[in-house]
Amino acid sequence: MKYLLLLPLALLLITGCGSPQPSEDTSDGADTVDNSTAEDDVYVLPDADEYLTVTDSIGIELGDSNFVFGTIAGAEFTKDGDIAILDARKSAVSLFTPDGEFIRRIGRNGSGPGEFQLPTGMTFMPEGGLVVSDGAGGKLVYFDENYDYLAETSGFMPSPPTVITAISGMEIIGMKPDFEQNEDGMFMGFTVGKWNMESSAPVVVYYSQMSAFDPSDLSTLKDDIVLFTATEDGTVFTAPMSTEDYSFTAWTADGEEIFTFENEDFQRVQKTQTEIELEAELVTSRMIANGMPASMAHWEPDPYRTSISAMFVDGLNRLWVSRGTSATSAFDVYDLDGNILFTAALDVGARAKNWTTIICRDSFICFDADPEDYPRVFYGELPGFE
Repeated sequence: MKYLLLLPLALLLITGCGSPQPSEDTSDGADTVDNSTAEDDVYVLPDADEYLTVTDSIGIELGDSNFVFGTIAGAEFTKDGDIAILDARKSAVSLFTPDGEFIRRIGRNGSGPGEFQLPTGMTFMPEGGLVVSDGAGGKLVYFDENYDYLAETSGFMPSPPTVITAISGMEIIGMKPDFEQNEDGMFMGFTVGKWNMESSAPVVVYYSQMSAFDPSDLSTLKDDIVLFTATEDGTVFTAPMSTEDYSFTAWTADGEEIFTFENEDFQRVQKTQTEIELEAELVTSRMIANGMPASMAHWEPDPYRTSISAMFVDGLNRLWVSRGTSATSAFDVYDLDGNILFTAALDVGARAKNWTTIICRDSFICFDADPEDYPRVFYGELPGFE
């Protein structure tokens, strides 16, 4: 189960349109899905050609504050092999060596240069340097190859791209929330585009979708979320966050469609009741933490799992498509032409059922967005790298 993309959405609901008004429950039960027949919460290791195993972790419950995390919003390997952890509660990025030794902290809470109010995403430039998306601050913050403050881009409405990935040329691909209000009503949605440091306007748009927004039904917004990833040279892949079909589209750097892949064998999978309750609790709690009155914070999860939950490109230009239908991290791995290479799954036992797994250049990194004990990141090597 992976809810990382839903958390920036919870922020958008606060910053984009103010506090929504609760509505009366007029449901007649016609659309109710019985999840009693969904698979139970017993751990089952997915079948796969390759298995990912954890080799180490970073994070402690008590002690040195450099190793005690608040809310992990992202984690990634730098191009030099160091480990970066984005902590939304600390409003900072912490750097560690591959052996887990603390190096330094980048950024802090605030509204000044190099500071964040509520960071939602980060990415490392192929040429060196770091970009952090500050959702609440409304800006993208750039750091140079030494991680010193470089510049920032602001003026995004209602917020900057909340999920970002870097490509060559000091540009980023990102998913930006959109909001519009006119005589026809309120509309919200998302754009996947390319941005540079010069402007808050995208230089290329790969996908854009807006729908009528009902403030009394916040969860309808997730239907417009689109997943994405990109190669360093700018080839972009997008996929709808769908429970109905499994498909992804490849785009040139200039926004021309290359191909669309569809898995005709895809079958829908219901969420368990535990999954539904956990998702509702996690997203609702983030809404309240971001300032929404508890009486107005409500999230109705989709009763089905998404077909695709994330996409990544590794250092061998392999496209890793995370299957949302699996209770634990499992991947279909393709070449850039959409040909299947192998399948992979995370093999660490039942504790990984709520983990988010991120594929990096030659390694993977995992964390639980809402851990039962204390926040940690876990990491290991990808297959195919000698």
